[in-house]
Amino acid sequence: MPQSLPPRPELPPGCGAAFVGAADRAGVGLLVACEPPMGGPEAYVYANAAAAEILGTPAGTLVNQRVEHSYVGDAFFSSDEPSSRRIGGSLPTQQGELLRRDGRRVLVRWTSVPTRVGEASGHVHLLQRAERHARAEQALFNSEQRFRKLIDTAPDGILVLVGSRIAYANQAITLLHGYTNSRQLSHLSLARLIHADDLPRLEHALMATQYDAGHQPPFPLRALRRDGRQLSVEMALLATEWDLERAVLVLVRDLTGRRELQNQLVQTDRLAAVGTLAAGVAHEINNPLAYVLLNLQYLLRELPKLEAHPERRAHLLERVREARHGSERVATIVRDLRTFSRSDHEQIGPVDLRRVLSSAIKVARAQLLERGHIVEHFEEVPLVRGNAPRLEQVFLNLLVNAIQSLRSPVPDENVVRISVYMADEHAGLQRETERPSQGTTAQREVVVEISDTGGGIPAEHLGRVFDPFFTTKPVGLGTGLGLPICHSIVNRMGGSISVESEVGLGSKFFVTLPVSEERAPALHSAPTPAPMPLCQCLTVLVLDDEPAVASMIGVVLEADHEVIIATHGREALLLLEQRSFDVVLCDLLMPEISGMDFFQELGRRHPEMVDRVVFMTGGAFTPRAADFLAHVENPRIEKPFDVKTLRRLIREVGQRK
Repeated sequence: MPQSLPPRPELPPGCGAAFVGAADRAGVGLLVACEPPMGGPEAYVYANAAAAEILGTPAGTLVNQRVEHSYVGDAFFSSDEPSSRRIGGSLPTQQGELLRRDGRRVLVRWTSVPTRVGEASGHVHLLQRAERHARAEQALFNSEQRFRKLIDTAPDGILVLVGSRIAYANQAITLLHGYTNSRQLSHLSLARLIHADDLPRLEHALMATQYDAGHQPPFPLRALRRDGRQLSVEMALLATEWDLERAVLVLVRDLTGRRELQNQLVQTDRLAAVGTLAAGVAHEINNPLAYVLLNLQYLLRELPKLEAHPERRAHLLERVREARHGSERVATIVRDLRTFSRSDHEQIGPVDLRRVLSSAIKVARAQLLERGHIVEHFEEVPLVRGNAPRLEQVFLNLLVNAIQSLRSPVPDENVVRISVYMADEHAGLQRETERPSQGTTAQREVVVEISDTGGGIPAEHLGRVFDPFFTTKPVGLGTGLGLPICHSIVNRMGGSISVESEVGLGSKFFVTLPVSEERAPALHSAPTPAPMPLCQCLTVLVLDDEPAVASMIGVVLEADHEVIIATHGREALLLLEQRSFDVVLCDLLMPEISGMDFFQELGRRHPEMVDRVVFMTGGAFTPRAADFLAHVENPRIEKPFDVKTLRRLIREVGQRK
């Protein structure tokens, strides 16, 4: 016997009312129409509140009314209309305009389902306003159009790959490969667009993206143009869908433009470095030139007096030596600039580090003044291989840097230490270097350690201190060449230079040099300027951080004026507390306390003295210095200057006082 079907479950009591209420709350119109008992067109037997609102007629009015086309529109409720379509399910659903009784037309979606009402046949009609759906569909369409426009006009190339087929290509990728229309790419294989050597890598990345990783970070490839030329590009991959199929979105960036931009940035950086270098070099050259010219002008004036005063010969010879020393400094600066374009062939021989360091320390003490002290600890070490003048330049540069880093207002806390010892006697600094020419024999080395209690070097700058043109000093106070030149000099001598530093605890520089068993040549120390006689015409205070410049200014003025020299702003302010001066010659750019800072402090302490200040400049102006000079009326004189101009300026200021 055939198995009987289970009985259809009945709706629980009250479920029909719950269904109608839910339809009302959802805005779904519910209409039930059936044929009358005597036959004829269908008439409404039920309408819920939502249907009455959509049709614009009270629900009670609709009951027993016939379903007329003129009333409900163009036969919207006919389930066999050819325009019916299934939307989101198995029931035929239509969309169109419904003509209401008040003459308004509303956009609706409806579904008509045949049914039986008692013994009569009929239909259940479900209605819903479609304006909201239409707006959503229009918004979706507009969004798709905006997205399409965005990717079509994106500056980077965009491909959509379904398998190995190009399903989409934007204009940027089309032009990148040398084509005019994106449809041209859709007929090409990847082998026509990617270099053969890079194609396996791309195919592997596509497979991994689509079935495993979901994305691939940017990686470089070589792309092929239509004319066969190669391009360096960068690709990133992202798994996506395209027309309900698995796909991979490929983002392509041309690296040619990036490299051109990088080249432009490098060129701009070089131009900025040249500007900084020019300002710094101008200042560094003008200082020695100033006292060279002053010495020479002094000699021209004094040489005719030799016959009458033979005792002045030694004094004049001292001025000649200073002029020669200044000229050698200019030549050294120019030679340093060539250090980075070619190597100098200097004579390398045995060097006595004690004598070289003693000479450098003697010059550096002029920078220290009374702000701190130098502590020396020299162990007995053998001679080293090197060049004495160039090593003196290295150690003097390191000493000056150490002195300029000292910040404590308490002199006893400002200490620069110089230690000399054998590298292999200090476990933490053992530096055994294999020399190919010596087989496996370890090279003995000597270490010169220069440390300070200054501010230290920030960690982000520590790796750049030996880079050319890098400096943390203000413009005009450093060329950024000092430490790079030291590095170059020491390396050429077969040694090494390194640094350790911590902010707030100071810095340590280590210069390691190979040992030499030869005898050292004698060194000649630079001459010390003779003391200046005093005169009682005008009292002049000379403030310049270059001792040689300040000394020579004093020499050329000593016959007519009483001259006092200071090489630091604090020293000058202390002298002004003790006595008054008719004229103050002040260098504009100096470390720690600049001429601008000195002038402001002078105005606070001794406002009657500000009109007596004459500024000296070396030709390097920071933005602050340029703005300062534009707002002060004090006279200024450019280095190098001649004696007549300097004397005239001092006389004018003295007379005004």
